[in-house]
Amino acid sequence: MIYLVCLIYMILPTEALSYVDRMIYGEWASKPGDKLTEFLNLLAIASSILLFWWGTRQPRNTRINRALPLAAAGLLLTSVLWSVAPTTTITRSIAYTFLVVGAIGIVGIFGPNQVMRMTALIAGFSAAVSLVLPDGTSPFTGDFRGLFPGKNQLGQAMVIGVLGGLHGIRVRGWRGYMDIGVVVLCSGVAFLSKSATSLLTIFAFFIFHVIGTFYMKGGIIRIVGICMAIFVTVILFLLMTNIDFLYNLLDKDPTLTGRTELWPYVMEYIYQRPLLGWGFAAFWMPWNPAAEQIMSAVGFPLNEAHNGLLQLLLDVGVDGTAFFLFLWMRSVMMAVKCINGVAPAIGVTSLAFLIGILLIGVTEQVLTTADGLTVQFFLLGFMCEKELRAARQARTAVGLRSEAFSLGQFADPRERDAV
Repeated sequence: MIYLVCLIYMILPTEALSYVDRMIYGEWASKPGDKLTEFLNLLAIASSILLFWWGTRQPRNTRINRALPLAAAGLLLTSVLWSVAPTTTITRSIAYTFLVVGAIGIVGIFGPNQVMRMTALIAGFSAAVSLVLPDGTSPFTGDFRGLFPGKNQLGQAMVIGVLGGLHGIRVRGWRGYMDIGVVVLCSGVAFLSKSATSLLTIFAFFIFHVIGTFYMKGGIIRIVGICMAIFVTVILFLLMTNIDFLYNLLDKDPTLTGRTELWPYVMEYIYQRPLLGWGFAAFWMPWNPAAEQIMSAVGFPLNEAHNGLLQLLLDVGVDGTAFFLFLWMRSVMMAVKCINGVAPAIGVTSLAFLIGILLIGVTEQVLTTADGLTVQFFLLGFMCEKELRAARQARTAVGLRSEAFSLGQFADPRERDAV
């Protein structure tokens, strides 16, 4: 039962079940919500509550910092006070809050390897089903999307699947045939989606997997891994400083399919409300005149800024963006501590994902919607923190036992008191 509820919680944010909605109600531009959408939203809330309840009942459950993630959700909910679309802000922020609540519950119930195994299996199953669907192509864009609403959602789901599969390979080695199969399958489906951002992120995961595996082995192999990391960083710097040459070499649009032309318009409206933003998930609503003006200027409909940082600034302003950047940096620090401490495998996975967030955030919104990427962000952060706290508690317990043993060596109670 617990596994079923966990699978429900993890698969709903990926929007893979949107295929069922399309089969029942059809599909058209600007399609609103329907009864099935409402049911799935309620199901997501119910699964989060159950997971949280089960997680808090686990014996010897290592406590984690719940205040900061819940404060992030509370910040989004508070933005309803100045939102240009209060109803949308309330609805989306409630969904975001329960996403955080569910992640807290999952980490309280399962270990890191179990969570990443479920992550890989969900993505692998979604990839396999997407390949055999009769209408896996979008009628509006012609892009391959499988179960998902669009190629970007498909690509992000495959990114998460590759992340989970590579984690399994690091833990179980090359004998984990299922993990290898998930990595190959998800990489292939991501290639079919032609999502350049997702393919770049998956490529980065492979590189980081090799470097992380070398680093975990220690000794001279670790030094080789560090040298590889330095080499990759230098190459990345050179590529970013010659980005136009790279785009011409790959025959890609230097404007990132019009995204860079959109960003100056977005920044103009960020300057109008710099501190608090326009309200969580509120700016791109059709009744917002500012959004209408941007869409008229660029000539195509929009539902996001197509940049993670700009979307955060639109939603919650400089103050909220600084808080989310703090959460990201905190997760980086915990991942590094895990790599150099008690849980190197989950540390490598977490750090790889945080780098992936940066890559995806160049062209897509991240951490500002209740989707699969946000689920993984909180899950991995919680799991790293749980491992670090468990190790700290174990060291404290050993120290107390050693002290008690030392005190017990004194036969005379007055000698123990003196110590």
